Amino acid sequence: METNNHKGNHVFSDFTGFSGDEKILGEFVFNLMIKAITEKTDMKIVHKNLSILNDGTPPGFTSVLLLDASHITSHSYTDEGLLCLDFFSCGPTDTMSVMNYIKDELIKEFPQITCTYLQNHKRFNF
Repeated sequence: METNNHKGNHVFSDFTGFSGDEKILGEFVFNLMIKAITEKTDMKIVHKNLSILNDGTPPGFTSVLLLDASHITSHSYTDEGLLCLDFFSCGPTDTMSVMNYIKDELIKEFPQITCTYLQNHKRFNF
């Protein structure tokens, strides 16, 4: 049962049509995530990592920014054209507006991609 009292918002997004070189795509998404956090929020990045996956695993990438009160991550299977991102904050940050910014920038750079899912989930309902 969902109530009006919650602590935290978690936005999930899925994209298709995101194919290409895993290093180029991974670096673009990773840098876009950093830009979105530094320009659109007052959150601090406390750790960041980008892993390019091409060593026997399906090609793609995984990246994470650990934030002072949350996280934002991405994962992609570039050979299948799949990309997913999630952004969680238990603070006042408008997670949906940040994710919409990322979505719009992705579509601007890669017009062939389609956002197939974009949804905010309220967390810690009480």
